[in-house]
Amino acid sequence: MASIKEAYDSTIGESFTGLKLLLCAIPLSYCRDIVASGHYDFVSGCIVAVFAVLLLGFLAESANNASIKKEVLIPGINLLSMAYNGLKTILALGVYTAIAYFGGTFLCGLFDISADHAVLDMTAKIIIWLLLIAIPVSGFIIYLRKLSLIDAYNIKRLGQVMGDTFIMFSYLIVKLGILTTLVIGFISYLFWMFVGFDNYLISYIWSIAILYNLVIGVNYFAQYSEELISLIEKREGKETIEAAKLY
Repeated sequence: MASIKEAYDSTIGESFTGLKLLLCAIPLSYCRDIVASGHYDFVSGCIVAVFAVLLLGFLAESANNASIKKEVLIPGINLLSMAYNGLKTILALGVYTAIAYFGGTFLCGLFDISADHAVLDMTAKIIIWLLLIAIPVSGFIIYLRKLSLIDAYNIKRLGQVMGDTFIMFSYLIVKLGILTTLVIGFISYLFWMFVGFDNYLISYIWSIAILYNLVIGVNYFAQYSEELISLIEKREGKETIEAAKLY
């Protein structure tokens, strides 16, 4: 059974994982500051876009390594491989992401609940977004096993995993949210009390936390993908054998 604890242990326990993520957190911190400032030109925008592609490729490779049970979970810093897999992942998930974004925006726009029912309004919108985000997440779960674009757009398989993916993804957000709040929340509180947030060190610490959460998340996705899709394939194999016996 997929376990966040196992994903956490395998990520933290791997040799050189910390060093790799510490290095990757440097450009992430820089790009995060650019985006947070809201003031960036064409060059800085290109830097953020390029890093986003590389990060996506890095996560896709990490998920694939976990899925095929490679000894090294976190890939080396191979920029060409990361860029190639990042662009391929955009192609694999682009349509699903667009459906989730525009669908969520449209459906949430239909709600016009009065201020007296703000909690109900927020709850409904959270459920809508989680349901729709489950579409690209399901695509990623199918895609990460072989990093195949054909597999990513297997609509039948997508429908088979979406329901379980919605529950798994919601659970993962809650668990990682609690873990991050306990650890990073305490560190952030100390900075707020004694130093303030206007410094590069706290931004760098936040970036490290983001990277660890992302890597743990894709590791968990890989475990979940192997278990769920293997179960579906076994079920289909049995159904095929039974159908053949009837003839």
